[in-house]
Amino acid sequence: MYDTESVPPGTAASEVALSTKPDTRAVQIARRWPARLHLEFAHRGGRSCVTRARHHGPLRIQRPFYPEGDLAHVYLLHPPGGLVVGDELQIDLCANKGSRTLVTTPSAGKVYSLLGLKHSDQTTAQCQRVDLSLDDDSLLEWLPQETIVFDGANARLTTRVEAHGSARFCLWDIVCLGRPASGERFSQGQVWQTLEVTIDGQPRLIERNRIAGGDAMMSAPWGLQGCGSFGTLVASVEQSRDAVDDLLQMLAERYPGGSPQWGITQKQGLFIARYLGQSAAQCRQGFSDIWSRIRPALCAREAVWPRIWNT
Repeated sequence: MYDTESVPPGTAASEVALSTKPDTRAVQIARRWPARLHLEFAHRGGRSCVTRARHHGPLRIQRPFYPEGDLAHVYLLHPPGGLVVGDELQIDLCANKGSRTLVTTPSAGKVYSLLGLKHSDQTTAQCQRVDLSLDDDSLLEWLPQETIVFDGANARLTTRVEAHGSARFCLWDIVCLGRPASGERFSQGQVWQTLEVTIDGQPRLIERNRIAGGDAMMSAPWGLQGCGSFGTLVASVEQSRDAVDDLLQMLAERYPGGSPQWGITQKQGLFIARYLGQSAAQCRQGFSDIWSRIRPALCAREAVWPRIWNT
């Protein structure tokens, strides 16, 4: 069992920075639906458990599954399914010493278009921030499905990792611009993407990307090269040169033709894989294959895919 808390309904308004003008207060509250989920994991009774779950707004989890025995698989749920004007999601995942946890999502996240709204609303950010905090001798895998950014959205996507001691982690961040299946391109709007990894107080990886819809970067050879999906996987594990070559060979055979493009680097104790192509689903499949290959070195376990990935 775990402790669960809900922030009282009245808290939302008090936490929002509101104008003092009475005639704007209701409008500003209506334009913002913040949600926060704080989870803590610990090793109890021979397995990893959710020992604290504090939520505010529409963020929840299902009860953990244990297909690997002691390691918990946790599914994070956001019932609205996406971010509209002014929405903010804050996800805090804290792995205490000895815990072993994998967290994923049952479906893609969405950042909806702001086109058709008044200009001031079109410049309002739609924010998602994920903070991973790991104590010594813990394992945390953050493997969400992709984020689909609709044409005209104004997305701020931030992922930060703070690890200590012998903590181990694996995470990925996959973004799809527009809706290719519907013929929608990302011609307007913005995506600001931040990825930071700190180990024992020392920054190991800091990346910040800004993509403006219709900008030259989207088609330039030095930019996205006309591709609508991209992703980054980061894990606290090192692989041999031969192992990296084998991974690249596996990806080339599975996805032939020169597109998508895959890259693997190792820097300051981090394993970093990248994707640039036309399919977020393809990126997720490729990252899942990479994760399956590196997981034994990461945590001395074979990969066990979350059951939700098969639905």
